Amino acid sequence: MKYIKDCPEPGMGTWYFEIDQQGVAYRQLVIEDDGKCIASNRKDGDYHFMLAEQPIDTSEAGLILITQEEFEEVWSASLKSTGELWQRQKSLHPVGQRVEGAIEAFFPQGTLITLANTEAVGLADTGELELSGKPEWMYPRHVVQAVVKGYDEVNQWIVLGQAAVLERRTDRNPEKSSN
Repeated sequence: MKYIKDCPEPGMGTWYFEIDQQGVAYRQLVIEDDGKCIASNRKDGDYHFMLAEQPIDTSEAGLILITQEEFEEVWSASLKSTGELWQRQKSLHPVGQRVEGAIEAFFPQGTLITLANTEAVGLADTGELELSGKPEWMYPRHVVQAVVKGYDEVNQWIVLGQAAVLERRTDRNPEKSSN
């Protein structure tokens, strides 16, 4: 993995990225000028799940290569701000529990699912989901049923197994959900 930061222009804050050798972003963090932190592991009210959709060209002017330690320091500070919530979400979703939620986004790590009633973020294997239903069901707001398999502490995600996407969609608009 490579780690970079960017300060695109005044007023846009500082952007941090963890990318693979092809430039695909796995984690992204923006610290706005007012101190607000927007991290790719959590849904933001304005930006949803923010992660670069295209590979990042590290030769672009303005991008600064940083150490993994510098990235992890900023990422860890972001995780600490949601630590209590994360502990509560884990206690509500013990390993082995059957859960249901709605597809939110597709990341390199898998499909992000907002779990019903708790707003916890679940991570399902995209390939497993694709095999479980019809291709036209692989879209946001389609319901997924799964079993809690474990926890991704780096991203504060509930890891899901035995995941299946259903034809049914949620009625709520994920852009308007409350946190």
